[in-house]
Amino acid sequence: MKQDRWKLYLKVLWGAVIALLVISSLIAGLLGDSNSLNAVLAGSVYVIINLGALTLLFIIVVRLKEWIEDRIASAAGQKSGAAGGELQMLRQSMERIEAKVDRIEKVLDGISE
Repeated sequence: MKQDRWKLYLKVLWGAVIALLVISSLIAGLLGDSNSLNAVLAGSVYVIINLGALTLLFIIVVRLKEWIEDRIASAAGQKSGAAGGELQMLRQSMERIEAKVDRIEKVLDGISE
């Protein structure tokens, strides 16, 4: 859901910028002055280039964040899996030691009688 939210924000941002640029171009066109229309179009190109660069930067940062979170999650999963394996090995070792202690107790009980 969070991934879809940032995509929605980008779409709304681009839509708002394009709408403002179209409205300003229409207003400049209605005024009939070619200098103001040229200025609006030059400003529009500048705004679109900057917004495109910021959008790419934003997408790169979000993807990098997702990649880092995935790497951390997989590393944590590996550590918990390794810890679970070590715990299982310790349990088996304890069971073997308990079995040996039981056998030793039986032998000592036989000797003392």
